Amino acid sequence: MATASSQKTWATVLGLGLFALVAVDYVALKGERVAGGSVNLSSSSPPLVLKIRRPGVAHLVEISTRKHGNNESKGRTVAYRLEGPDGRVIAEDEELVKRKRRFFEFTPTLAGAHRLHVQEATVIGSGRGTGRVSVTIGDRRTISRWAGF
Repeated sequence: MATASSQKTWATVLGLGLFALVAVDYVALKGERVAGGSVNLSSSSPPLVLKIRRPGVAHLVEISTRKHGNNESKGRTVAYRLEGPDGRVIAEDEELVKRKRRFFEFTPTLAGAHRLHVQEATVIGSGRGTGRVSVTIGDRRTISRWAGF
């Protein structure tokens, strides 16, 4: 018969095993990162160049925005526009955010340098912000529009 301390040890081992399994599965769901970088959120910042090498494959773009300084409660809009190598606009959107992760999927028709323009406009107050961009392929996460990212 197992003692209370051995039961606690087995519960800890089982819990750590389940955590490791979930963590490994989440990493596998995220897919392969193929491009990305950091972008300064201002109207004068240059676009982020994403070198796409696999046309015809669905790519998921994740943009994480955050602000610096004491103005965390200030309102602002962040707009993005993705252009293909031929200059055609593939995707664009604009929304009011504070800190947020935004996702969009696209299937490139051409390989080459795609340009991602990310711009910030302050609605209330002033401040600086940065964004992190990650492009993955083979991403199998379930991402809801209403998930509150």
